[in-house]
Amino acid sequence: MPVQPELSRARILVVDDHAPNLLTLEATLGDLGEVVKAHSGEEALLHLLREDFALILLDVQMPGLDGFETARLIKERERSRFIPIIFLTARSRDASHVFRGYAQGAVDYVLKPFAPEILRSKVSVFVELFLKEEQLKRQEALLRRREREALERESAYRYRLLGDAMPLCVFAAGPDGRLRYGNRAWTELSGLPSEAVENLWRSEVMHPEDRESVHAAWCHSVGTGQPFEVQFRLRCQRTQAFRWHLGRAVPERNERGRITGWIITATDIDNQKRAEEELARASVAKDAFLAAASHELRTPLAAAKMQVQLAQRKFGAELTDGPRRALEGLDRQVDRMTKLVSDLLDVSRLLTGRLSLEVEEFDLVPLLRTTCERLQALSTEHRLRLETPETLLMRGDPGRLEQVVTNLVANAIRYSPQGGEVALRAWSEEGNVLLLVRDQGIGIPVEKLPVIFERFGQAHGARYGGLGLGLTISQGIIEQHGGRIWAESRGVDGEGSTFHVCMPLQS
Repeated sequence: MPVQPELSRARILVVDDHAPNLLTLEATLGDLGEVVKAHSGEEALLHLLREDFALILLDVQMPGLDGFETARLIKERERSRFIPIIFLTARSRDASHVFRGYAQGAVDYVLKPFAPEILRSKVSVFVELFLKEEQLKRQEALLRRREREALERESAYRYRLLGDAMPLCVFAAGPDGRLRYGNRAWTELSGLPSEAVENLWRSEVMHPEDRESVHAAWCHSVGTGQPFEVQFRLRCQRTQAFRWHLGRAVPERNERGRITGWIITATDIDNQKRAEEELARASVAKDAFLAAASHELRTPLAAAKMQVQLAQRKFGAELTDGPRRALEGLDRQVDRMTKLVSDLLDVSRLLTGRLSLEVEEFDLVPLLRTTCERLQALSTEHRLRLETPETLLMRGDPGRLEQVVTNLVANAIRYSPQGGEVALRAWSEEGNVLLLVRDQGIGIPVEKLPVIFERFGQAHGARYGGLGLGLTISQGIIEQHGGRIWAESRGVDGEGSTFHVCMPLQS
């Protein structure tokens, strides 16, 4: 905060409704300070709103607001309550009159006509006192400013030491966004001095493809006060190679909330970036391999299924228990492998956007009943309870929705104890179909809920079998119907899990 310039003259407010009296006072006191004249109490109050005064000379007898009322109003205002007041009066100095003046905050009483030397002596005391107080205020302000500047210098020095000790690039900018300092990591990276950062966003150190976008993002942050977070490439002076960095900036604010500067960091993320790119390429290669392998496996699996069925029809009546159970086991394993291959193909289609739906108008209730009957026949150790309305007409792909219901109910059976109940409920509400599948099994750990719909995501590892693709496929099918699927569980054994599906009746 700048120190106010030293006042060469104090202001003296003289208030009198007679102009000749004001001219006399100005002539008498003019060399002691700047005399400001007011012709009424109202005009005096207006001056006091705008300016500070060392002293007020106030006539007692005035039309409108008299001297006493004006003094009372002056003392009621915080800004002017401590300004000394000397009353001027032509009336006799009787006790009651003088007492009333002092009661209104007067420091002295002067009778008219006054002796100029006496008045000057009285006024000069208050003027000198005012100037001394102003000098003390200026000295105190100067001391505070010097202390603040010393603290700022010390803070800046410590900031620089801290910045130079950090392994990432650190910059300081003013409130206008102009960079003015870069730490040691910056100078080692760029080969430029610490101060050569003013045009960083458009300099040769910044990759040409990043300059305009980063500069625009920086201008937006400076203009709005919003934090800055952008990835860009900086050239390393030693290798001449560009390396990816994550730039972040936050504003510094004073106690009034105004931005006084910016602290910017640039963290080298090049190794992380390259690892992410390698991971993405590996993921693409893996998906391509799974898709190709799935297609290649379908033909031999279909041939194996056909051979098993042929053997069962041709030799079924002649087989003893051992060979017959072996053929039945082989048939189940071929079905299991066929489902796994089908799931892999569906995941591949989801990833490439080629999972198509055959949408038609149909009743969902018969589909749910037949699915539950089929699964109940395969698992006699669990109870399946189905709750539906009489009909539930909707538009969708019945084959794909049967796949979703099968996945959800089969999972509920798999994770439920023997004798446990699995509930499937369906209803319509506000133009949507809602499905609920609830079991009494081991539940899903809370920390696993966000990942169970990811590819190969499993809440309990491989302990219960499967590839962890069923929920991924189910989510993709429901989302293609314009709906969503989610799970709820506290991860407590015996409380189980609840899966919810919500999708429009008219997909």
